[in-house]
Amino acid sequence: MSKGRAGSNRERVLSVIRCAAVVFALTPAIGFLVACGSGSGSVQHGDCLKKNGDSFDKVSCSDSAAAYVVLDRAGDGHAHQNCIDVAGTEYDYSDDDGYVCVGDKGADPAHAVNVAQVGDCLTGSDGSSVQKVDCTDATARYKVLARDTKSMIGLNMACKDVKGTEQTYSYELKVTKGIGVGLGNGITFCLAAKDADTSRTVDNAKVGDCLKETGANEVQVVACTGPDAKYKVLRSVNLSTLCDNVSGVIATYSYQSPGEFLKTYLCLGSPQ
Repeated sequence: MSKGRAGSNRERVLSVIRCAAVVFALTPAIGFLVACGSGSGSVQHGDCLKKNGDSFDKVSCSDSAAAYVVLDRAGDGHAHQNCIDVAGTEYDYSDDDGYVCVGDKGADPAHAVNVAQVGDCLTGSDGSSVQKVDCTDATARYKVLARDTKSMIGLNMACKDVKGTEQTYSYELKVTKGIGVGLGNGITFCLAAKDADTSRTVDNAKVGDCLKETGANEVQVVACTGPDAKYKVLRSVNLSTLCDNVSGVIATYSYQSPGEFLKTYLCLGSPQ
């Protein structure tokens, strides 16, 4: 199975003037898939493999060591150019005939997270057991807002401008030999809670919009004429001290979305 890797997500802080600041941080979640190796000989869809160091060997599917299966071939002349697009791919390697897409023997490709699209739901956002499931399934926790497929080099900023993103999950295929070591293809998923209204999240707030409190250090954009409107956004800045001289400020709210280096501070006043 794939292996999880933690990363940063949105961080929120609401500070009411003359009151102690409260800090809330979502559990970080960036997944990380380790793949491997180059194999020997030409293999085809349905062939079974065993892991042999940094490579795979073809074996009988009845062999007790046959823990993996060839899901497909990729490259020129095939339906997919890259194995990252083949449902259930855990590992990829190249041979004389192109790329070999390898997955766990017996795994259900219908739940493969790497082929999840915008609007699909996932069971989680961290670790080795994240799966794509129907959004009506009891195990569905997050919905996919956006997906970005590219080489996983350096800091991934894919979700920086995706409004409503609460968590990110990155799924990466790697090789262990040759010039491509550590720079494999991958997918970053921008995620929100399954039932979240992403049009009202705080990163949508503009000057003049109003906010209501929805929980401990949680706010949501609402109509200023609504009975639950508590604050109005007077200014949006990158330093909290810049709110000090804004007329009418009674509170500040800060958040930091995945991929952002700096926090955003909202200078808040009364909604009336």
